[in-house]
Amino acid sequence: MNLLKILLKSLLVLIVTGNVLANSSYLIRTDATDAVKSLLNAAKEHYEKEQFEQAAAILERAIRIKPKHPILWHNLAGVRLAQGDWERAASLASKSNAIATKSQNLKELRIRNWVVITLACEGMKNEECTKEARIQAQNLAKSLAN
Repeated sequence: MNLLKILLKSLLVLIVTGNVLANSSYLIRTDATDAVKSLLNAAKEHYEKEQFEQAAAILERAIRIKPKHPILWHNLAGVRLAQGDWERAASLASKSNAIATKSQNLKELRIRNWVVITLACEGMKNEECTKEARIQAQNLAKSLAN
């Protein structure tokens, strides 16, 4: 398994299962519908089997139910990244960041989105984009440490 797949697996599996953020359980509340939780689990299963298109379809369905859920957008970005769809991955991670920016306690998720954007920019061989995304991730990480 190459480095990109290892990184993607750790990014997505942890976020889907809710272990990435210390207080992430509030992000997938039961009032967000049990359907969203069920869809996240199904997407995780397909992702782990490298059935990326099925995982993406399931995540898109979850997004139709809960369109303001930044973790759903992040996971879809990660699936697109795994497929080598660099532009869509970066766009979806940016969308996740736009939603997550409204909450101060989602900085870790925003850092992960910038990592996805960095990897997507590298995939597009866009050095300027890669450098800017990496700087954004680093600056956010520094602000988290403060």
